Amino acid sequence: MSRIGAIMSRKVLTTSEDASLSSLREVFSAAKFQHLPVVDSSARLQGIISVKDYFRALSPVMDSAFETSVESYIRSRKVRHVMTSPVVTVTDKTSIKEAANLLLQYNIGCLPVVDAEHRLLGIVSWKDVLRFALQPKTTAQPADP
Repeated sequence: MSRIGAIMSRKVLTTSEDASLSSLREVFSAAKFQHLPVVDSSARLQGIISVKDYFRALSPVMDSAFETSVESYIRSRKVRHVMTSPVVTVTDKTSIKEAANLLLQYNIGCLPVVDAEHRLLGIVSWKDVLRFALQPKTTAQPADP
């Protein structure tokens, strides 16, 4: 049975609870991912923030006539104010099928992968699961007599 450890992304950008929303602007605009795990100084998962969370937090001030109002708002607003916590997580030993079920059950786009101490090991998205599902399955060839 295939496990999450085989398909998860191990190189993951993270942020902290005390980071301002303005620090996320460049990250989300340049990145090809939609979720950013929030960790403490020991790499323990505290929450997750998505592009949707980011824009939802900005929506009250987006119609402001003054760009300085928007800038001031995103500099003062912290990740802890808009992140999702607690987070549905898996371990690297979780089966890919179980992870797919969790993604569907909770209607979420990714699952942080953590160890027993809740330290972040990686992340797996619904795209990773779908990519795995669409891989051609290799079948064992019988040995030549």
